Amino acid sequence: MLLFYIDESGHHRMAADPADPTRLARDTTDWFVLSAVGIRDTSRRPLAEAIDRVKRDHLGAGADRPWNETELKGRRLAITRRRVEGARTDPDADYAAITDGAELDALETEVVGLLAHAHPIVFTVAIDKRALFVERPGEPALGWAYAFLYRRIAMELERHHPEEGGILVADQQTEHEKAFRDHELTRIRDELAARGRLRADYRLLLDRPLWIDSSLSTWDREIIQLADLVAFTTHEGVDRGFSSAGARALWPTVRGLLAPDPATGDPDGEGLVIFPKPEAWPVTR
Repeated sequence: MLLFYIDESGHHRMAADPADPTRLARDTTDWFVLSAVGIRDTSRRPLAEAIDRVKRDHLGAGADRPWNETELKGRRLAITRRRVEGARTDPDADYAAITDGAELDALETEVVGLLAHAHPIVFTVAIDKRALFVERPGEPALGWAYAFLYRRIAMELERHHPEEGGILVADQQTEHEKAFRDHELTRIRDELAARGRLRADYRLLLDRPLWIDSSLSTWDREIIQLADLVAFTTHEGVDRGFSSAGARALWPTVRGLLAPDPATGDPDGEGLVIFPKPEAWPVTR
């Protein structure tokens, strides 16, 4: 059994601008990213324990501290980077245990090592919300992100793990759960499949993610942090460039783990999906 841990970056809200209903609202993110990090179920415990060790060594994680104080988050790493480089930041938003750039470099090197050693299967879907708003009015960014993610994972299972199944695992998210109950997310996938697009054997996957209680599923909450790092790094890449400050530390490793196109060996368009497809694909190397 393969477990695909998922997390997001940005907001999927697609509300119109009150001053101009032909445009996406200004108070939302331009991009919504949904990412998955896939491992075998037998890797669950050792990977979770390895992540916990890194946090103990670099962030002071321990039983005597609330877990969320040392939760690995891409946004917090980026804020900490700005602070150690001299910018003023919110002291509650970064990692106080990191006092200088060398310590942050060491933490990011450990994270890269974790990813390289675990060698998960990675998929990341970036929805250009402003383009989607114009090209497909009324369509949900969340639905498109899940449609592509499910299709890519199902195809991966068909091609390389035909005797196994897959489960998506995520933190509890009320909006996502409601969208699945209302069939909003599966509608897009099924309509496209009926027209010959995004066709895959979706029976290989459970029909919806397994939403965990992070206070109880303590191994799984550790691994979901890797999906957060992938999602944030992707978001920074599509928004500011893959060589930008928020992306460059982790992106080369993430790109090397993205599922490749079986015909070309390139992850662009397969492990990395950008929708609507841009006229010019960004430089991701």
